[in-house]
Amino acid sequence: MANNSKEKQREYDKNRAGRTRNYTAVMYPDDLPELWIDMINDTHVKWICSPLHDKDLTADGEPKKPHYHILFLFSNVKTVEQVIDYLKDIFGESDNGSIIGVATPQSVSDRCALVRYFAHMDDPNKAQYDVNDIKGYNGADPAEILRYNQSETIEMMTAIEQFIDDNCITEYSDLCRRIRIDRPEWYWVVVTRNTMHFTAYIRSCRHISEKKQALQEALDDGRAYIDEETGEIKYKRRQ
Repeated sequence: MANNSKEKQREYDKNRAGRTRNYTAVMYPDDLPELWIDMINDTHVKWICSPLHDKDLTADGEPKKPHYHILFLFSNVKTVEQVIDYLKDIFGESDNGSIIGVATPQSVSDRCALVRYFAHMDDPNKAQYDVNDIKGYNGADPAEILRYNQSETIEMMTAIEQFIDDNCITEYSDLCRRIRIDRPEWYWVVVTRNTMHFTAYIRSCRHISEKKQALQEALDDGRAYIDEETGEIKYKRRQ
């Protein structure tokens, strides 16, 4: 019985080898039909699309052809050949056998890293694209894929709080404006999962600042004083 189970497992592993649910492809809008997004949507496959990469350069500094990076999230595992056939059914096949307007798809092992690459979030030396222009279709959620693990999130939230303190930020909108371009990875953490936390943190910082200012004013105009024996701040009674 045990040998039979092992044989089934080996057969399953053999059939699954080289297959995955997640594939990426580069698509060139100049070579695609005008309604290419609708054509993919009509297949009901979940997919995520990068911003238009129209500022990328080659190693020689020449402009690259404008393109999109795509992540397909199939409900079942597929081989790369099956994905190629899927895309050929949508866009057709060129004379040399390639997919019209689409580079050969590749399997994806790290979905988060790929979607972060859609905006070059981890490579400041490359052209930067707005993370808000990363779009999900047919129920795909870029924010869900971009979610960090717990330790990464805590480390980043601590850094954001320190940034708020160091820059005396007193409004949530100020924080968003400061980080959405320069620190897009922070922006995702703030606006997709932790809006309430940072709104409350900024409000608390503002409240503490206002209390300190009111106390200093009371000390300045004599309404409060520091007790020399205890070091406590005490307010004078109104006459």
